[in-house]
Amino acid sequence: MECPSTAKLSGTQLDEIRKLEGKLGVILVAYDKVHPYKKLTNEALSKIQSVEKDTGSILIAYEA
Repeated sequence: MECPSTAKLSGTQLDEIRKLEGKLGVILVAYDKVHPYKKLTNEALSKIQSVEKDTGSILIAYEA
């Protein structure tokens, strides 16, 4: 499994993101590009949501 890593950004890029964070009142995390998300069947999505509920976590399905 490949986990996304934080993006390597220039000082100018970081400043742009920080300004946007301030405007939106959010915390943004920049990741390197990863595999595309997996298109899931309703059944698969339901199973994932059940595990999310049981574990209190957020799961993201990427193409393998």
